[in-house]
Amino acid sequence: MNVYRRGSRTWFLTACLSCIILLFIYFKQQSRSPTLDPLPGTYQYFKETDFHSTTHRLGAVSHCDARFARDRALNEDEIHTTLKALLSSYAATMRELSAETWMAHGTLLGWHWNRKLLPWDTDIDVQMSERDLAKLAVKHNMTEFEYPLPRSASTRSYILDVNPHFSIVSFRDVANRIDGRWIDKTNGKFIDITALHVDEGDAVPGQPLSVFCKDGHQYEVRRLNLQMCKRS
Repeated sequence: MNVYRRGSRTWFLTACLSCIILLFIYFKQQSRSPTLDPLPGTYQYFKETDFHSTTHRLGAVSHCDARFARDRALNEDEIHTTLKALLSSYAATMRELSAETWMAHGTLLGWHWNRKLLPWDTDIDVQMSERDLAKLAVKHNMTEFEYPLPRSASTRSYILDVNPHFSIVSFRDVANRIDGRWIDKTNGKFIDITALHVDEGDAVPGQPLSVFCKDGHQYEVRRLNLQMCKRS
């Protein structure tokens, strides 16, 4: 009799746990945002090569522009060397071109914590104003730059590529959330550039302004140079 009761109790607890898990999965799926179709007349400009390669520390390794990717995945040392050179060359170029830019997402977290890239990061994210990106698109799009590798006598070629859909300011442009790239031509690794837009339609006197990127990130700011972010 006791064995029967213990068995019934185990069955009951298992059934309850299963129901909880199923309910969690159901509500998780219901809470997901619906997938949006690309805007009519647009196409995905940037494409990546996925090597389906993993490393012990970095996990999945991709983030290589399909036009310049090698026929194999980079190893960890190559990734770290490339990312450092990407960030250094990008910052130097933006200073020369007088384009205001700043780090974002995981790249910004790594800099905030110890002024380094996160050891498991395989990409770099930056932002800039829509106005500055528009200037780059007009004057420097598809321009190649050469910079020496840090602590090396060799140089690498980089290309600034601005997405032709960057001027579409809408979350619905799901195929083109990245507005530009700074690309290492030797292996296809890149920096993702997203433009920051001021949501002037939501501006209320005395209330924080809203700014956003096409990748879905929105922010509130209390001080902002509106002229910087407006279209030229």
